[in-house]
Amino acid sequence: MLSLLNRYLRFFCLSWWPDYQGRIGGLSLQRLVVMALFWPLFVSVQAINALGLCVDHLLFPGFRRVPVREPLFVVGVPRSGTTFLHRLLALDERFTTTALWELLFAPSISQRYFWTGVAGLDSRLGRPLGRLLMWAERRLLGGLDGVHKTGLLDPEEDYLGLIPVWGCFLMVLVVPVPALWQLTYLDRDGSQADKQRLMTAYRRFVQRHLYFHGTDKVLLSKNPSFTPWMETLAQAFPDARFIGCVRNPSASVPSQINSILIGARLFDGRDTRDYWRQGFMDMLDYYYRHVLAALASLPEHRQALSVMETLATAPADTVLGFYRRFGWQVDQAYRARLAEQDRKAAGYRSGHHYSLDDLGVSAEALNDTFGWVYERFDFPRP
Repeated sequence: MLSLLNRYLRFFCLSWWPDYQGRIGGLSLQRLVVMALFWPLFVSVQAINALGLCVDHLLFPGFRRVPVREPLFVVGVPRSGTTFLHRLLALDERFTTTALWELLFAPSISQRYFWTGVAGLDSRLGRPLGRLLMWAERRLLGGLDGVHKTGLLDPEEDYLGLIPVWGCFLMVLVVPVPALWQLTYLDRDGSQADKQRLMTAYRRFVQRHLYFHGTDKVLLSKNPSFTPWMETLAQAFPDARFIGCVRNPSASVPSQINSILIGARLFDGRDTRDYWRQGFMDMLDYYYRHVLAALASLPEHRQALSVMETLATAPADTVLGFYRRFGWQVDQAYRARLAEQDRKAAGYRSGHHYSLDDLGVSAEALNDTFGWVYERFDFPRP
């Protein structure tokens, strides 16, 4: 507990004057304002969540005995169809997956019972709070639909559940420090103590989720940020299965860099493109290499590879192929849902637009860093 408090204090101090590896230093007015708003809200939410987690041990101590059986992890390169695949799989009722509201505002069992009780009461009153919440959600999150469409009730990446223990890489936007970048190389560079700390926290999070949603369910987790954790996860969950996702780097790399720059501009008004571009070029090269190596190290019945270009054109056939590989049965209801997604996929057009010139991502840089990916998958080069 003391080490966690020290981490909060250290990151609080570092967040005001980020160094960006010597490229940009000092304090910007925009960061000053954003941090002054962010930290009180962040600490308040984390304190409430921590209280809920403590209450769980008093009211629902049985969660600690919940087994986690054969979880399925959707990992891979960001912007390579992980969200699409996740939502296709989530249509199967055998799975349970985390919603955004649970991750941010109800990581504990006690909070989930409280908020579902409030929602039930609100429903009987005609949903005044529900309508207000949906309006606020669209105002706050609607602008991100072209990049990553999400809502409080939608399935979301459960690494957000590790925010309290600083195990969520997204927090690098708040505190761009090596300690958080190291999460993107955990299998290779992480200490045994850090790996054990994160896996213990994650297992407890999953046990709480299964306790609330049903111990007969199978956890479905989608986290590109878990790609560099695959070996650690496979050791912590020996019966886990993994689907790794890849895509032509010409599409995935600039798309991911543009996505992170949207967040970076929110936290710091200065031009930090060079910092994020170089960091993500190196990181994504490692992701491509590691997802393929980690999958190859697992038995065939525990791993599969998804190529976005195939998934996008034939989602139902692709998913059914994974089920055959894992030895899973498919009921008629799920087949029908997949068939409907096939029809929708035919008319899908991405709303995520960006300029390679603005990002500073050249064809030469993509070829130099990811040339081996183009060759291995016979992807068209930029």
